[in-house]
Amino acid sequence: MSEFMIKVYASIGAPWILWLAVIVAAPLFEELFFRGFIIKGLAESRVHWQGAVLISSGLWCLIHLQYNSYELIFVFILGLILGVARVKTGSTLLTFLLHSLVNLAAMIEVAVSVRGS
Repeated sequence: MSEFMIKVYASIGAPWILWLAVIVAAPLFEELFFRGFIIKGLAESRVHWQGAVLISSGLWCLIHLQYNSYELIFVFILGLILGVARVKTGSTLLTFLLHSLVNLAAMIEVAVSVRGS
C-alpha cells in the first residue's frame, strides 16, 4: 500500500476530489498521452510497437516517482500490460477503463486503511 497515497488521503479536506482525480482525470490524461500519443507515434518509427510499449511504460513510470521501488515496478508492469492492450485492440478507451479500475481498487484499499487506523 502506498504511504504517499495514505498521507494524501488522510490530509485532504474533500476526499471526493481525490477520488475523481485518481479514478477519472489521471487515467484519462495518462492514457491519451502515454498509450495514445506516445505509442502511436513511436510505433511508426524504427522501434516498432514493442519499443513504443517499453518506452511509454518507462516514461509513465517516471511520472510516478512519488512511489517506492516496489510500487514503481508494479507501475512499469502495468504500463506494459496497458501498452500491449492498446496495440492489440487499438483502443485507448479499453486502457482508460482498465487504468481506472486499477486506481479504483487502490483508492478503496487506501480508504479502508485510513478509516481503520
